[in-house]
Amino acid sequence: MCRPVLKWIRATLFSIPPSFRSNSRMHRPFRSGYGEASIESSSRPIAAEIPRSKSPPPRMSRQVLSESVRMNERVQTRCLLYADVAGGMRLADKLGEAEAGYAVERCLNRMSRCAEAYSASELMVRPDVLVARFPDADSALLAAREMRERVRALPPMSGIKLVLRAGVVLESEAEEADEDVEKLAARLVDSHNPDTIGVSENLSEVLSPSMRRLLGRLAESTGNVPFPVLELGEAPPPTPAELRQEAIQAQRQMRVSFRGQGWTIDSAHPTLLFGRETGNDIAVADPRVSRQHARIELRNGLFYLTDSSTNGTFLLEEGSPEHCIKREEFILAEKGHIGCGFSVADNMSDAVAFALD
Repeated sequence: MCRPVLKWIRATLFSIPPSFRSNSRMHRPFRSGYGEASIESSSRPIAAEIPRSKSPPPRMSRQVLSESVRMNERVQTRCLLYADVAGGMRLADKLGEAEAGYAVERCLNRMSRCAEAYSASELMVRPDVLVARFPDADSALLAAREMRERVRALPPMSGIKLVLRAGVVLESEAEEADEDVEKLAARLVDSHNPDTIGVSENLSEVLSPSMRRLLGRLAESTGNVPFPVLELGEAPPPTPAELRQEAIQAQRQMRVSFRGQGWTIDSAHPTLLFGRETGNDIAVADPRVSRQHARIELRNGLFYLTDSSTNGTFLLEEGSPEHCIKREEFILAEKGHIGCGFSVADNMSDAVAFALD
């Protein structure tokens, strides 16, 4: 072949992007404790790089900024699940490493599918250990519970039952303890018995209420972690409909105003106190007002007005006649006014106004 032709072929080949030169497949190794397999994923062409503009970047819109704030809030609840399979050593001593390795790998495969089903953002599988990161605590705990059930469903081999041990911690807890988050979760797992799912007490505070009810104090713990430990019980988890309803209720809020000042009652601040004492959220300087007169409280998605006074609390809601509440509680409607010890109709300027968002 003549040299000009060779030069043309060489120039043509080097002008083609690397991603188009080969149709070969990339291999991502999957390591287990007893061998190595490979998971194939077809290569995709890499998009050509778009030249960057030299013009200054546009300002962030309010929507982008609010999304950024929500993202920062989610970072605070990101958590890590560390789970291992107990019983593999005993099984290897009895049946040999090959049979034990197959049994452990079968458990890990089931555990991996559970992590993926609950939207794990990162998943690592090692010899008899699974590590997964989740964007929220509810998903991590539901995934751990499903893993335990699926491992339990496997039959014993030669009288030896493989079981799961798992621990879930907030990533922020490791930063506070100046420790690697995976090591912290592994210490949590080592502190309790097999077939147990342990969580930190701080993580329980960011769970939805229905998930938090599934937790209890850990019966036996070595105390090898720098925080109180709770364990996931055997009660069935909440249904998706219940979780959606809780999410809707958590977003409800009530605006309260009095003499130009405003307050918000929501899941973060579920109670508002008012009375004559200055320690109340709303202090009403009137002799008819008791020291601790009444409160508005958010419970189960509803706003309750509770009276604890001597002269009663008058309630005037939009579209309804005024009535007095005394030593009882009443579910508030969407909008109205509250009189502490006096009729709203007689003294509207000193009434507490409220409205649902």
